[in-house]
Formats: sequence, C-alpha cells, structure tokens
Amino acid sequence: MKKADPPPRIVREETLSDGFVRLDHLLVEAPWGGGTVRLDREVHFHGHGAAVLPVDPARAAGILIRQFRVPAFLDDGDGWLWEVPAGLLDGDSPEQCALKEAREETGVAVESLESLGDSLSSPGVMRERIHLFWGTYSVPPSSATGGLDHEGEMIEVHELPLVEIARMAVDGEIVDSKSAMIVFRLMARRPDLFGRKAAAADVT
Repeated sequence: MKKADPPPRIVREETLSDGFVRLDHLLVEAPWGGGTVRLDREVHFHGHGAAVLPVDPARAAGILIRQFRVPAFLDDGDGWLWEVPAGLLDGDSPEQCALKEAREETGVAVESLESLGDSLSSPGVMRERIHLFWGTYSVPPSSATGGLDHEGEMIEVHELPLVEIARMAVDGEIVDSKSAMIVFRLMARRPDLFGRKAAAADVT
C-alpha cells in the first residue's frame, strides 16, 4: 500500500455468531498494484488480552503454569500446555489485567511490570492482540494449583529456574506462542536474568 492509496474499507459486514466468541463475515476492499483487491474473510474475535511471566531475580526463578486446553487436546491427544499467566482484558488496562491474572492463576503478587511488546496470535483469522509483560515477585507461590473454579480452569503452578524455562522454550516444550515469545524476548532484553541457576533447594 502506497501513502497516496486510499485506506482499505469494509464493504459489507455480517455477524454469524456472537457467544463467548464473535464470528463476523466481512468483505473488505484494499488497494494493491494500482487497483483494488476484494477480500472475503471470516474473522474471529473474543477480545484482546495480556500475559505475564513472573520472575524472582534474586533466586533466578520464574513461574509457569500447566493448563488443560480443549483445542490442543483435539489436535495432540493430551491438551496440557506450558503457559504464562494470561487472560482477556474485560475492560481492564493491559497492566491491570496482567497483575490480576498472575494473582488468580499463580497466587503470587507481581510487584512491578515491564512491557515486552505485543503479539498477534493468528492475524489471518483472529483479532486477538496480546500485550506481553514480565514482572517481579518476591514471595513464592503457596499452592500447587491456581485459577478460578467457577471458570472451570485446570491449572498447575510451577516455580522453575529461569535457565530451565529458557531451555523449555528453546527445545520447543513451550508451544503456546505468547508464552514462548515472552521468554525469548526477555532472554534477548535481559540475558543477565538467565545467567545463573538457582540452587535446587531454593526452587520447588
């Protein structure tokens, strides 16, 4: 698209379904090659979200969760994924959402937040923008499980050495894209956090 080109425009929009997720059918015109291309698309929208990796710099530890996901179960036969705490904004700011999700899903109070940018989960079909953060905590999780019972969340809480979290991302054990992206971006920005391994007795 050139600067002189007109912006893309929505020619037609129809909502096909509006439950937990909304599915819209759109016809969009976009300038291309001196002409116009018409794009016929179905777009999934369930809200934008925030995700955070809680880190204890003093002990070189971080917190991941393992959560059961039905779509992953349908594809892989297991459904249990390594993830960072995350959730939909639901009217909160990205920062408020990240702090809330960390407490609800892991039980820890994140004391400070730093942005690691955004992630578009699947921009060809979804309108989901995830705001990525890392944050510090100093009191380890008190429970091996987390989440809200009324939301049917099945969450295990795992405090791990940061070097182990980095290995899991590099080796492909963290397949959830937002979670892997947070780890890789933090490794690039703050390699010092991953420079030493916490004593096994310090991290449970």
